[in-house]
Amino acid sequence: MELRQLEYFLMVSKTNSFTRAAERLYVSQPAVTNAIRSLEEELGIQLFDRNQKQAILTTEGQVFCKHVENIMRGVSTTIFEINELKNLNNGVLTLAITPIAGTRPIPMFLKMFKKQYPNIKLSFIEGNVPEIQTLLIEDKADLGIVILGDNNILLDYTRLGSQELVVCCSKEHCFQRKNSIELSELVNEPLILLTQNCLLRKIIIKEFERLNTLPQIAFESNHIQTIKSLVACNAGLTILPQDLCDTSLITIPLNTPVMIDIAIAIKKNKALSHAAQAFLDLAKETFV
Repeated sequence: MELRQLEYFLMVSKTNSFTRAAERLYVSQPAVTNAIRSLEEELGIQLFDRNQKQAILTTEGQVFCKHVENIMRGVSTTIFEINELKNLNNGVLTLAITPIAGTRPIPMFLKMFKKQYPNIKLSFIEGNVPEIQTLLIEDKADLGIVILGDNNILLDYTRLGSQELVVCCSKEHCFQRKNSIELSELVNEPLILLTQNCLLRKIIIKEFERLNTLPQIAFESNHIQTIKSLVACNAGLTILPQDLCDTSLITIPLNTPVMIDIAIAIKKNKALSHAAQAFLDLAKETFV
């Protein structure tokens, strides 16, 4: 059974004539007749009473007609919705993001994307890098915004840029007048970091390990704002990307800069939706 046959059937039922149906469909009458006959043979019923001057639906044909009308309405709605998605007039884009996605270029880019595609809804799932990689591999997110450094072979990455890590302290801390600082000066200071499974924390720990030491971790949290609030009340120091620090904190650059790379991650060989492809294309135009 083909949509073409259903379209011919509805036109014959509407015009009560094979000839007029063919004229309105811009096809030959035999094409309409053969399509209806093939449909009747497939269904094993007679759809039209051909013994009258007009093509009149049989009882079975009337029942069939009601269902075909519903089918064709559904097809029309589906085509319309698909075209809306193709034209980026509708759709949902699910982004898996790390807490570090708050660095200044990312929110500005999201604002730019929303302005360019106002009808695309952005839905966010927050997690650490391993969690985001799993979400992407299991097709539970369209794209991920992550830190590079623990890459998964099942994913492709598009680098967006780099961020410098800085030491953050309260305005009451004894370091608050420093213009720069050595990482070794933090060894005896209480640090407030993201949780153990966070890649940023692993990067920071590795920098301490290069000095053959480990930091004193006083607090850990999944939330950047919680960490900044603890630092602001002088509960300890933290190390964050420069753009995540605000005026409530003192920021001190490291004498030996430590950089992190931010990237968009996608599942390899994934057929991207039009919305996801538009997001990736705009990111490449903006950052790459």
